Amino acid sequence: MEATILTIGDELLIGQVIDTNSAWLASQLNEIGITVKTRFSVGDNNDEIRDAIFYATEQSSVVITTGGLGPTSDDKTSEVLCNVFDSELVENQEVLEHIAGFFAQRNLPLTDVNKRQALVPDRAKVLFNHLGTAPGLYFEDASAHIFVLPGVPFEMKDIFTREVLPILKSFTGSGKLIHQNMVVSGIGESFLSDMIQPWEQNLPEDVSLAYLPSPGLIRLRLSAFTKSEKAGRGKLQLLFDALRPLIKDYFVSDRDEKLSETLLRELLEARKTISTAESCTGGYIAHQLTSIPGSSGAFWGSVIAYSNDVKTNMLRVNEDTLSKFGAVSAETVKEMAENARSLLKTDFSIAVSGIAGPDGGSDEKPVGLVYIAVASAKETTVEEFHFGDFRETNIARSGVAAMNMCIKALRKGRK
Repeated sequence: MEATILTIGDELLIGQVIDTNSAWLASQLNEIGITVKTRFSVGDNNDEIRDAIFYATEQSSVVITTGGLGPTSDDKTSEVLCNVFDSELVENQEVLEHIAGFFAQRNLPLTDVNKRQALVPDRAKVLFNHLGTAPGLYFEDASAHIFVLPGVPFEMKDIFTREVLPILKSFTGSGKLIHQNMVVSGIGESFLSDMIQPWEQNLPEDVSLAYLPSPGLIRLRLSAFTKSEKAGRGKLQLLFDALRPLIKDYFVSDRDEKLSETLLRELLEARKTISTAESCTGGYIAHQLTSIPGSSGAFWGSVIAYSNDVKTNMLRVNEDTLSKFGAVSAETVKEMAENARSLLKTDFSIAVSGIAGPDGGSDEKPVGLVYIAVASAKETTVEEFHFGDFRETNIARSGVAAMNMCIKALRKGRK
């Protein structure tokens, strides 16, 4: 079974609002074995919405739209649907009572504009909105099942989970599309592909492999449709077990998680603590770690040493080191990491210094040159990296490389 997702609103086309709805819906549909064939957006224009709905029903047997169900003049989806399905707007008493209660609970007046949301096409089944005032709608005709949902993400998700998902599951039966992920770092996509080609060529026909690259990381995803989730996951795990020895130098995790989550999880498991001393990354690594609930169990703190004065006065980097080797050097990050670990009294410390760009580089030290150090009680490891010309990418790749180095140091210490 295939689906098309249509998001509606001028705000999506001009970039004022980012469409997160279609990504979330795609993941939910994928979980129950429905393939998303097409995803697209249209503005608040009657003709464009109508044409998009006709196109979507030609493409897929399941169509899900979000947006355009509000009470204002720019919300035109219900009007267009009446035209498409030869319907008339009628007042739904249950929806009207809900809207009245919704506003009464908030001590707000019920206006005529708000009452309009109780008008629904007479050919549609109402999908009740427990969290807002715009009901969802369900149309069924000979060619497709059309689910019309509000654009507010938390309302859309609640209606989909409560109302739409049970209907869709009745179409797909007991089968389920499952995924298993493996994360690798430190190798390019093309080199990885060459390395694992024999393993990939021997994958079963009912299993597909996807490469999902991001700065400094590649996520390998195996997918299979199965009637038994337990058996299916066991099958995919065996395939990854066979792959892991081939990429042991680049393996990070066999979980679908961020690199920061992997690092934090392993620190907590080992009962170890960490601190950071960041120059060119400006606190990026600390932010990645502290954005995870429970990070205070392992993350002690950070020094953002952007200037040389902070490096010397707070991190106690030797002035002679900075004078002789410069802020962007193996010698400087080594002292940054070791002194931060001592200062903050942690088991591990990460230090980063580099030239993120777009300016500040030279022939000797070009933009993208980054030094990273990881210090522990046993040793300090320093590596030199050459990333590229783009500032944001350099910062992201520096963060990935630094956390990956720390994961390796942590695992080495646990052996």
